[in-house]
Amino acid sequence: MAGRLSRPGDPMATDKQIAANRANAQHSTGPKTAAGKRRSSGNAFRHGLSGPLPNDELTVTATDAIVSALFDGADKPHEDATAFARSQLELRRIRKVRHNMLADSAHESLYPRELRRLIALDRYERVARTKSRRARQLISKRRNSSSDS
Repeated sequence: MAGRLSRPGDPMATDKQIAANRANAQHSTGPKTAAGKRRSSGNAFRHGLSGPLPNDELTVTATDAIVSALFDGADKPHEDATAFARSQLELRRIRKVRHNMLADSAHESLYPRELRRLIALDRYERVARTKSRRARQLISKRRNSSSDS
């Protein structure tokens, strides 16, 4: 059953499997040649999503607007609200990049390379959605604990 995900109750990896995984990991250390390093160094700059949101006036204003919409004076905003707002801005940024990529390719068929780039955006979106969900959970937990006291 190689390739299936483990389920709760499945036996854990054996010491032999762990040793084999560690040995294999030593072989996967990234590009070795100057050309390979140069090629991989440009990966993060293809769409700009791997870096954090810019901390400019526009981002701060948009973050504050989302936070104030969440907390309409009833509660005191906290860092969880800011984390939620920034995750929403991340999602907006990812969707804008996806929209632009699709618009650029609308007049021609997508080649496998462009499809892979579009699919790669899903990873960034999953991370932003996870941040958003966690921040919402923390906000909800704080609201519930403050209403209990």
